[in-house]
Amino acid sequence: MEIVRAHSMGFCFGVRDAIEIVRELGESGTPVFTLGAIVHNPQIAEQLEKVHVHVVEGLDDVPPGSLVAITAHGAPPDLEGRALARGLKVIDTTCPLVTRIQKTAADLVAQRYSVLVYGDPEHKEVQGIVAWSGGKAKVISSMGDLENWEPTRRVALISQSTSNIEKFVSLARDLVAAMVTRGVEVRVINTICKPTKERQRAVRELAREVDVVVAVGGRASANTRKLVQAAQEEGVPAYQVERLGDLQASWFAGAGRVGITAGASTPDSVIGQVEERIRSFEVGQPVMA
Repeated sequence: MEIVRAHSMGFCFGVRDAIEIVRELGESGTPVFTLGAIVHNPQIAEQLEKVHVHVVEGLDDVPPGSLVAITAHGAPPDLEGRALARGLKVIDTTCPLVTRIQKTAADLVAQRYSVLVYGDPEHKEVQGIVAWSGGKAKVISSMGDLENWEPTRRVALISQSTSNIEKFVSLARDLVAAMVTRGVEVRVINTICKPTKERQRAVRELAREVDVVVAVGGRASANTRKLVQAAQEEGVPAYQVERLGDLQASWFAGAGRVGITAGASTPDSVIGQVEERIRSFEVGQPVMA
């Protein structure tokens, strides 16, 4: 069984920088409290906990006078002010590409566009983008979400940074067709980040050359889920793996070539462990969780 890695996968610069910022602070002796996981990877969260970087759900969980970190996914524009008002110190590790989307949403609203955001309404990044629009942006996943929706004379479509590029393009085409027939001005801004585009393109190329694809990343990782989706759209079985125990030998039965990709918050060490475990299935070694 041959194992082939996607030519683009794993850590992106936004994730790497966010992790290093809080890691350096924690290792220097400054406890850091992150509002949710700094990135969506459980192994990273466990490593950071050992150097005094703690995950909390909200500002109420942060001890007075402590340092609180806004995660790479971003936050509403009023969060820093609320934290400072509580006597907390703040460090912002929002990915610069997410910051750009937040500002784009705010600018579009200021220009009197009805703003649509293609993405997951439960994701922190999307919730932050909507907040930056003053709560005026509407989150959609398909044209069906626009039933009974009345746009203004100007409509703009943007996207969560980790969305499926193919689905975004398809939605944009349908939206333009629907709005133009109504005499509505439409603006489409592709805010899917470059690392996401590169990784999705790479996994599609990989999927065409292998019998099965494994995407390594946390279950809460939106970009990892999109890698699985992209591979499946190419017609091959694809599975998401958060931990070694998720791997099943039956996935690889009869497979001559196995492809591996990884989400933007997956460290190289975890990718290597998954590859080693897959190889162990071939030689019949026991599987340990």
